[in-house]
Amino acid sequence: MSRQPAVNELAGGKSQRQRVWEAIRRFEAEEPNQFTIEQLSRSSKVEEAPVRDYLKGLEAAGYVAHVGVKMDRNRVKHVYALAQDNGVEAPRVRRDGSQVTQGRGTEAMWSAMATLDSFTHHFLAELAGVKPTTAAAYCGALGKAGYLEAIKPGKGLGKGGVATLWRLAHAHRQKPRAPMITRLKAIYDPNIHQLVWGEGADAAADLVEIGGVVE
Repeated sequence: MSRQPAVNELAGGKSQRQRVWEAIRRFEAEEPNQFTIEQLSRSSKVEEAPVRDYLKGLEAAGYVAHVGVKMDRNRVKHVYALAQDNGVEAPRVRRDGSQVTQGRGTEAMWSAMATLDSFTHHFLAELAGVKPTTAAAYCGALGKAGYLEAIKPGKGLGKGGVATLWRLAHAHRQKPRAPMITRLKAIYDPNIHQLVWGEGADAAADLVEIGGVVE
């Protein structure tokens, strides 16, 4: 009898790696709970090359294990199994298994915004453990995109300046996933699978997944 997955798939924008990870977890819910690169590629609708690269990182990090090989139409195919379930979010790892840490500061800022009635970028930086310049850039970008509202606009620069007092717009307050500023200087909102500015949400999701975000 097949096992049921413990958690639903992630909603919103999905990078290639997210789709591969969800395919891995679907195979884990089946009997036998093993898979090949070719099976993952078909299930996730991702080409075999990026599937193979991601599996290398997952194996190096201990999330999947190589459990053997099998013959299929005179071809040797490597067989893998899930070794450590990271939950619904795809592990963010490099090919050598090391963790991608970019974006954690952004997630911390977004979480803090949702709990505050109002804030300056200085206060946000202190709560999230990021540089004030990072918080200022994030607030400014989200303000231009309509995610933040300026309660009291700032004026001046340096020690004599007054920082803008922000609040998170009500329409975005319940969004669990942090909008990201990519290196293309566009904001990607994974909650709605869209770039706030420009086109190419899937490419932006892939860029975020490998650390292409402002930190």
